[in-house]
Amino acid sequence: MRDERAQKRAPDWRGMGAPEQAARPGVAGRSQLITSLDNEVARRLRRLAHKREPGEVLLEGPRVVREASAAGLELELLAVREDVDFEVPALRTVVLTERVFNAVSDTVTPQGVVAITHRSPVPFAEALAAARAARWPLLILDGVQDPGNVGAIARSAAAAGAPALAVLEGSADPYGPKAVRASAGNVFRLLVAQGSAGDLAGLEAWGAAAQGGEPLDQAPIERADALVLGGEARGVRAPVTHLVTIPLAPAVESLNVAAAAAVLLFEFRRRLA
Repeated sequence: MRDERAQKRAPDWRGMGAPEQAARPGVAGRSQLITSLDNEVARRLRRLAHKREPGEVLLEGPRVVREASAAGLELELLAVREDVDFEVPALRTVVLTERVFNAVSDTVTPQGVVAITHRSPVPFAEALAAARAARWPLLILDGVQDPGNVGAIARSAAAAGAPALAVLEGSADPYGPKAVRASAGNVFRLLVAQGSAGDLAGLEAWGAAAQGGEPLDQAPIERADALVLGGEARGVRAPVTHLVTIPLAPAVESLNVAAAAAVLLFEFRRRLA
């Protein structure tokens, strides 16, 4: 189902530069071969690779683009490198030369497919309601700054069946290009909210701690309203009512936050079964 809240009216592409070259025969639905970095489409893709505009999301790689499409997102633009055969439904599809594609790509080894779609965070209360309706705690990231970790956590959350994710101040943008890639596009299967520490007031919130919390096998985390994961440097900063710790082998200090999230999420899934 499309995210009607986040859809924006597609721009009138007719003013964004005349076609530089007619599409080659047999390339269905492609109206333009872009050969110049000065083309407005190329400039826009380069801007989005470095700074996301509100509501706009840059997708890179065939797997991410297919996953976004499968999750019901409408693609405003699909851009494919000239040597790549790839098609998904999009409002507009263009072909980029290898030189132009490499310039607009945000990755070291581009896979030949980028796209633009639209998605915006939902209110915190909406994400919390969705989690409660599914009998899940709301997964909350508190100062998780690495977009790779944010994306990996979103991927694990979607795989475990969690319906929603919220990020507090200081966390990386779940819809940023690196986080989206790290999630393999699975972030679009979650309701994503932005919130503040104050939103946890009145909730039974369990914070993940490397040490000092109740051991996971003894902690009644299934009753939690929220599960809070902090950044690896500072840990959980938001007010929580309980702490839970994953027991580790001797001499191992802690888990990466994405690994810890996966353990906790699948333990929730096991207890809900």
